[in-house]
Amino acid sequence: MNDIDNLASSLLEQAKRFREIAAEQKGKDGEFPYCVAALLSGFSALEAHVNAVAEELSERKECGLLEKSILLEKEVKLVSGKYSLTKTLKMYRLEDRISFIVKNFSTEHFPPKGTWWGEFSQATQLRNDLVHPKDKVVVDVDVVERALSAILELLEYIYRAVFKKGYPAYNRKMHSNQTF
Repeated sequence: MNDIDNLASSLLEQAKRFREIAAEQKGKDGEFPYCVAALLSGFSALEAHVNAVAEELSERKECGLLEKSILLEKEVKLVSGKYSLTKTLKMYRLEDRISFIVKNFSTEHFPPKGTWWGEFSQATQLRNDLVHPKDKVVVDVDVVERALSAILELLEYIYRAVFKKGYPAYNRKMHSNQTF
């Protein structure tokens, strides 16, 4: 396991722990900040996992320059008559990168079937509302649990689709291995 995998796994475990603490704080002043921490850590974990998967896929010899550009979020430029990958960041929406990975590196259907995909879409909207607030945002333990469960289901789906084996921490579900 490399550094990005370790970071991604740690972030997800932290998110689950923040959710556990938020549940202990339910109805108290601590519920909201722990819920926000859980949700944002969960999405950070997902992005880190997607980056780790993308990096691994980009090293496959059948992966062309355009695919590498999308996977690594790097711009392609014409330099001295030849296309090459630059260090310039070229960002894509998280959902678009996941769709690209699944459609190009597996035989799975996208978008996935299952109620968790709708929960993931709602969680994404909630995350966007938090990081780009325009109105009051309601975040509670139940909403965060559904969001983190959807992220966990999405990781399981990606790992099964691409690697033909499940996400390693999937069976722990919402139970964190953290004790802080």
